[in-house]
Amino acid sequence: MNIKYIILLFVLIFFLPMIFGLFRFFLGDPAKKVSPFIAYVQKKGYRLVNPSVSQALGSTRLETLRNPALRNLADASSDIADIDELDRVSGGWLAFTCNLQSKEVTVFNCSSSGAQNSAGTPIPHKVVKIRAAGLPRFSLGKNSIAHSVLDVVDKMVGAPKPAVAVDQRQYPDFSEHYWVRGADAAAVSAFLSPERICFIETAKLPGILATNANYLVYFEDGTLNKEEDFDLLIATAEEIIVGML
Repeated sequence: MNIKYIILLFVLIFFLPMIFGLFRFFLGDPAKKVSPFIAYVQKKGYRLVNPSVSQALGSTRLETLRNPALRNLADASSDIADIDELDRVSGGWLAFTCNLQSKEVTVFNCSSSGAQNSAGTPIPHKVVKIRAAGLPRFSLGKNSIAHSVLDVVDKMVGAPKPAVAVDQRQYPDFSEHYWVRGADAAAVSAFLSPERICFIETAKLPGILATNANYLVYFEDGTLNKEEDFDLLIATAEEIIVGML
């Protein structure tokens, strides 16, 4: 294949989702997107990852596009792109950080261009990433038809995800209702102590827990829109920190 077509394919796969994410953010109504988010951050005394985003309040679309401070925004989703199901996400420019239980926590919305919902649009995620280095690499979630289908597809294309087996005799409920994936099964099994498994069973988290080199991440489908949404996700993050770290 001609090298220029390979380069073009690479750009289409990896960079177009990011470009369209910015395009949707700025050509939509910026005030509607940032107002509840910024109002919550200001009320709680948290810190915006991109403080200049607050300048979009009250601005027209054209003014927002012309604002040089809004052209190089940090994307909070960029450093968790090596986590399964978050490998093709964007939109984390509107994010805030806070300290919970002495841990640095970042909260944001993003959307996945790698998968679409029934309406044919990217799946939205509400995400918490908790800074925690040195954890074994794994992802963990509740069994569902969707993940069963993904497993089948991975096997068909020759890229099955490594599953981590949990002792069914010792943890029958966990084994029945949750899946765990990780390349180093021994390290993951050692990390999933009886106390952590008990926490997961009790908390009944609807989303997915995953790790990379720097973070413990929790994400679930949906969008943070109102104060109750933020409060609930913050409370969940505190539970995860206490129960898993």
